[in-house]
Parts: sequence; C-alpha cells; structure tokens
Amino acid sequence: KERALGSVWIQQGYRDAEVMLKRVKELADYPIIIMTDAESGIESSEGRYIVGRHSAISSTGDPKYAYAFGKVLGTKAHQMGYNMICNPIVDILPGKIRSLGGDKETVTEYALAMARGMRDGGVLTIAKHYPGGSNPNKIDSHMTESISYDTKEELIEEHLYPYKKLLDEGLLGGIMTGHKRMVNIDNTRPTSLSKPVIDIIREMGFDGVAITDALCMMGIRESYTDVEAKGFAIAAGNDLVLPFTQDNKTKFNKLVEAYEQGLIPDDILDAAVKRVLATQHKTTLLKNDAEISEEELNLFFSINKD
Repeated sequence: KERALGSVWIQQGYRDAEVMLKRVKELADYPIIIMTDAESGIESSEGRYIVGRHSAISSTGDPKYAYAFGKVLGTKAHQMGYNMICNPIVDILPGKIRSLGGDKETVTEYALAMARGMRDGGVLTIAKHYPGGSNPNKIDSHMTESISYDTKEELIEEHLYPYKKLLDEGLLGGIMTGHKRMVNIDNTRPTSLSKPVIDIIREMGFDGVAITDALCMMGIRESYTDVEAKGFAIAAGNDLVLPFTQDNKTKFNKLVEAYEQGLIPDDILDAAVKRVLATQHKTTLLKNDAEISEEELNLFFSINKD
C-alpha cells in the first residue's frame, strides 16, 4: 500500500497462487515485479501448459519450438498476472535435462528464440544460472558447495556467450546468480555472494536486475547464517534475494538486520533500488494483448513427441 515493495515471488503451480496474484494486483497500484520459475511451462486454472525440460525443447532440432514454448509460456503467465519469469536456462550442460544443449551456439540459438517468444507473450526474462561455468566434480549446490576452475576469460568466451547475445538483443531482463564458487576469480565466496563474479556481467553492459538462486540450498547454508547470506548477496550486487524458506516477515527482518549490521553499504543498496525501479518501469512497456496462434499452440504441445 505504501508502494515500498519492489517485487514478489508467487510460485506458479502452488495452491492459491492465482488467489495471491489477484490480491497483489488489487493492493499494488504501481508496477510491482511479480515473478516465478516456469522451466517446463506454467499451470493455470484454465489449463496445464507444461512440456518437458529444456532438453526436450532443443531435441526437436528446430528453434521454432523454443519460440512457441516462450510465446505460450509468456502469454499464459502474463494473463495470470506475472510480468517476469525465471527462464531461459542458459547453462551449457551436455546431456542434462535442465539444459538447451552442450555447446554455446546451440544454447544461444534456442535461448534467443525462447526469449523472443516470452517477450512477445508479455513477460521479461531472467536467464540462469549465472555465470554457468564448468562443474568438474559434478557437485549439486542444493547439497553442498560446488566449484569451478574457469577463469574470467574462459567464462566470457564460453559460458557468458548466451548472456551476451541475449543482452545485445535487449532480451536479458535479469539474471539469477548461482551458488558455484569460481575459485580462480573469487576463492572466498560463491557467485551469489561474490562481487568480483557478478561485476563481470555488469562490466559487459548488463544493467538489469540480479536475483539470487534459493538461499536455502546447502551450498549456502552450510557456510553462512541467514543474515550473512542475505547481506552478502545484496552487497555483492544482487538486487533481490530468494530465501525460499521461512515466513515473509522473518525473511524481511533478517534482511533489515543485515543492513543494520553494516553488511549492506548504502551506495550498493541505492544502486539495487534503482535497478528494481527501472525494471518496474520496463514491465509497463510489455505487450498486453498477445494472442497465441493455433500453430504456436500445436507446436508447444508437440515438443515432447517431436
């Protein structure tokens, strides 16, 4: 009511999600950012628009399917009340289901098509999981800290290639920072809490919002308290944090506590607020009248079969 909230996360597919969306839209008479994850599509009261993971989309062998996926996802999400979706995944992961491919060219081609579809459907994109990077020990950061030995130069040449192409086409609304520790760039903290790693994409010209991946993962919790994780995340250059546990009041108070402890410098906080406000403005420029053609819908529902 005081127009002081920058963004809300309402997980699509959860019970009462659409009730919550309606309530937020009623209360917020300003362009608040409303986001969710939707890697496989989206579920609404009017239908279940779900396909396989990203690997299914690229396995079709034609980017037109990626565009159709993005268009249907974006249109349906926009109709529900969302204006920003954490998609596409641009991690370069050979043989993985949560990947568009095993080389930068394939990942970029399909990510661009998907992002165009999402834009044409009426939502902003959040590419993930920045900065990608190799994972030689095949460690899942949900379970413990993962590491990568990529240098800054190697990241820019390989894993940040899709981000740069999305950025060049004006399709990179935001990024989700992962929890992998890039030991040859910052050996002290994982990406989501590391200013040197997040600064790389800022130096490339990216001025959109950055949101952490879920801070409840053990890759973070095993080394940092709730207050430290939230404080270090904003101080590193994230504009939004994704706690994904605890009630909202507790999460908010932990963030305030981090600020009061001096973990978040005022200039960093001001920069984060400016980027959130700029993104709120971008949501007012989104398409409001997108329609899905019969061909796009048929392509969408043919992805797994084809």
